[in-house]
Amino acid sequence: MANRRIYLDKSELTLLIPGKKKVEDVHLASSVITRIQFDKCTERIFLVIPKQSEKITIVSSKRAQPVVYTKGQNKAFFDQYKEELAKFAKEYNVTFTDNTK
Repeated sequence: MANRRIYLDKSELTLLIPGKKKVEDVHLASSVITRIQFDKCTERIFLVIPKQSEKITIVSSKRAQPVVYTKGQNKAFFDQYKEELAKFAKEYNVTFTDNTK
C-alpha cells in the first residue's frame, strides 16, 4: 500500500523525503516556499526503458536543493498532490507554473 508523502496543513507543507536509510520530515511554511512547478519528464523503468511521466518540483529558501516527486514513485496520490498544491499556491501567493498542459 502506498503512503502519502505530501501533507497540507493550513499554511504549511509537510514533505516526507525518502532517503537511503531513513525518511526525512520537512516542514515548509508558505512564506519560505519560492516556487511550485509541474513539468513533463522521462523516467526509466528497470533503469532501461524510458517512459514519459510528470514531476512536481517544490523550491524553498529553507533548502539548498529543490524537492522533486515523480509520478512513477507516487502514482496513487500524484493527481491529488497536483490539485492540492495548485490550490495551495493560489491561496498563499506562491509562484506556480504548470508545464504539463
